[in-house]
Parts: sequence; C-alpha cells; structure tokens
Amino acid sequence: MNIGSKPAIVVLTGAAYVALFELNALLFSSFSFSANADWIYLPSGLRLGFVLVFGVWGALGIVFASIATNLLHYPNGDAVTLVVAGLISGLTPLLARKICVDRFALDISLKNLTADQLFKTAGIFAVLSATIHQLWLTFRGRTDNFISSTAVTTLGDFLGTILILYAAKYLINFLSGLRDDSQS
Repeated sequence: MNIGSKPAIVVLTGAAYVALFELNALLFSSFSFSANADWIYLPSGLRLGFVLVFGVWGALGIVFASIATNLLHYPNGDAVTLVVAGLISGLTPLLARKICVDRFALDISLKNLTADQLFKTAGIFAVLSATIHQLWLTFRGRTDNFISSTAVTTLGDFLGTILILYAAKYLINFLSGLRDDSQS
C-alpha cells in the first residue's frame, strides 16, 4: 500500500462508518435499549472489519467518524466524553485484532476466515468494545446500569459484527468467483 492511499483509507472508512451509523439508526432506533446501548449495532462490524483489513489507518477513519457522529447525534454531551468514546470505537478493534491474530492465527484478509474464527473474533471484539465503552460512560455518568448496558451493548456489537463480517466474507468470495469466471 503506498502512502497516498492511507488518507483515502481513513476518509473512505470514516464515510462508510457514518453511512452505516445513519442506516443503523434508521433501521434499529426503535430497538435501542438506551441512548448508549443498542440490541443490534451494525457499525461495530465495520469497525472490526476495517481494522482487520486496514489496521491503524482503518482505526483512524473509525475514530474520526465516531467522534463526528457522537458530536452530531449527542450535541448536549460534553466533548471529552464524546471524543474519548470515539477513540474507544477506533482503538478497541485494534486490540481485538491483536488478540485474535496472536491467539487464533486470524487471517486479516478475511478470505480464509472460518466460522469458528469469525465467532471468536466477533465475541472478543464485542466484549472488549462494550465493556470499555460502558466503563467510560459509567465513569462519565452517562450509563445508569453498567451491567445491563454492557450486556445489551455486547449483544448488539456481536450481532452487528457477525452480520457485517459474514456479508463481507460472502461479498469477497462472490467477487473472487466473478473474477475467476471472467478469466476462464
């Protein structure tokens, strides 16, 4: 990857995250447990997927986009809480990626991702992301019930991650099949 593509990764990753954040709000806002805990959260799948594939550059796109969506959707929140929540959104997938690559020999291209690896990765990411987010929000007085909010956020992150990563896996396989067919 050349240096010129890194800013493009940050911008495109951020734009995709914002778009899926808005779509998730449109589709699932009536299913929210609370302002900071969703039963299904599709953007979590993009967070992990983009960080698995693009590493730090994907994480930066997520950080910037998450801060922007936080400031836009929670205008009455204090900037420190919203900015740190944005940092958590981008950095926890990096931590999950490191754990899964080291512990499970995870293929970050997602081409040879097994169902077992996908579920382990999604689970580790969901638990880390939900716990760290809810710890921060509890510390800042933004979560009323840490345990129930963490449980719901973990489930929402897990479901969103599974849905998005499986969709990405099938899209990659489909496009790879199209390319193979056209070269035959």
